Amino acid sequence: MEKSSWDKYRMLLLLVTAYVVMCITVIIGFTGQFFYWLIFDVCNFNKERSNRKLNVTKSSKQNEYYTLIVGSGFSGLGVAIKLRELGTDNFIIIERNAHIGGTWYANTYPGCTCDVPSNLYSFSFEPNPNWSHFFGRQPEIGQYLEHCTDKYDIRRHIKFNTTVTEMKWLDDKQLWEVITQSNGEENHIYAKFIMSCHGPLSNASFPKDIPGIDKFEGRMCHTAEWDKTLEFENKRVAVIGTGASAIQAVPELQKTGVKQLLVFQRTPGWVVPRADRVIGEWEKKLYRKFPIVQKLVRGLIYWIRETTVLSFTYRLPVRFLYQNLIKFNLRMHVKDEELRKKLTPPFDFGCKRALVTNDWYPAIQKPNVKLVTNRIKEIKSDCIVTYDGDEYPVDIIIWSTGYMVQTFPMPVYGVNGKSLTEEWSESISAYRGVTVPNFPNFFVLVGPNTGLGHNSIIVMIEAQIQYITQALLYMNENNAQSLDVKQDVNNRYNDNIQSKLMKTVWQSGGCRSWYQNANGRNTAIWPGFTWVYILLMKNFDSKSYNIQ
Repeated sequence: MEKSSWDKYRMLLLLVTAYVVMCITVIIGFTGQFFYWLIFDVCNFNKERSNRKLNVTKSSKQNEYYTLIVGSGFSGLGVAIKLRELGTDNFIIIERNAHIGGTWYANTYPGCTCDVPSNLYSFSFEPNPNWSHFFGRQPEIGQYLEHCTDKYDIRRHIKFNTTVTEMKWLDDKQLWEVITQSNGEENHIYAKFIMSCHGPLSNASFPKDIPGIDKFEGRMCHTAEWDKTLEFENKRVAVIGTGASAIQAVPELQKTGVKQLLVFQRTPGWVVPRADRVIGEWEKKLYRKFPIVQKLVRGLIYWIRETTVLSFTYRLPVRFLYQNLIKFNLRMHVKDEELRKKLTPPFDFGCKRALVTNDWYPAIQKPNVKLVTNRIKEIKSDCIVTYDGDEYPVDIIIWSTGYMVQTFPMPVYGVNGKSLTEEWSESISAYRGVTVPNFPNFFVLVGPNTGLGHNSIIVMIEAQIQYITQALLYMNENNAQSLDVKQDVNNRYNDNIQSKLMKTVWQSGGCRSWYQNANGRNTAIWPGFTWVYILLMKNFDSKSYNIQ
């Protein structure tokens, strides 16, 4: 009894300390943001003209454009909206699916939800006062992107059901040639600039170390390629993987009347409670009538989430506070000691992406759910075999094994025919995450080392769009035809990024994750505060480029 009381007091003390740290961060953050706004926006200290426009002459050729955008998710739509704001309609968006939305159209698995609050997982210039929940569900995020597409008149620029099969830089013409495939027909499109907005979480990844996948005679699909015709009632179902998609899908699958749900776990993840709630009509009306309130809420969420950088990047003692709180959450929800041991990660909190959910622990303890922690040896026609010799008969296999983040999804050829695969043969890298040496006028959004483990990726996307905008305006105003980041500049920048990453939880936290390539190099994560990246991307540094 005394131990129980002490645990409660200890947790209360940890919670109070955590709130104090967050409050200090929020106060400092808002104060700095206010003075930045006052000096640079109100007083225009940096004397940047806000009314600059692109002067783009439309080509007489039907298949030639100023800019070609690959993908119509947040990145692609964000670039398109900015181009229209800059005064040009001379662009085209290539979308392989039948609808806009990118990953938020493709991922339709049960329970698909964003793990970043809705007010922060949206464009800053297009707040949505009508979110139904604090954390947005997949259908609602899709509807938000549809709204943005129509409000800013982007749909007429999109070619749906069209796949990019190759992109090639033409030195003599200073243009990109893009080969596309649609309805069995091949087309050639030419563009001065390429905006690669395909997104890193777009192509499903299957494990290469499990033989026999092709021998399975039952039904199977990947969470990233959900098959809506699957019927689960009275079926024996296996979910392979326990990452961010699985912890959302498993609780929903458990409710479908499955006979048995086997969850195969290689490594457990740290689970953070999701402070979700339904947003009432009064709050929506408040946001609609006073948009500044929603903006303040967005800022509050942003600065609270920035707090975790103190733990993840700088490894300050606050990390022990967070980890103890999360361990307490596990102890509170999982009473069985053996199961709790299986669900306790062997690495530091933050090393792998935190799993934000309230449903995972209750679901894994249901009588028709079984957690299997033995490694899978092979797949047979009707069962899964583990290394301890156990065979698990299954009717349906759901792969929840992540995405292909370490490969570029299409062939790209730059200066002198050099392929992007060759350029990235040793490691994926890009200058400031957006430009690659030997690939002129080629911009990657959500590129190498711009992913996040703590905050909203939309913040990074808007920073990248700002940088690209400055680059386009610079070239337009100086009659430049091409820009290509200098190799030594790119190397120094990425050496510095890797040096910073070595001290962070993502490299020193005791895990291997999808953030890393086969050699253990972290090619995905930005190693610090997002506001540092925002300031870094405010202005285009022309001296870092070879400009013709």
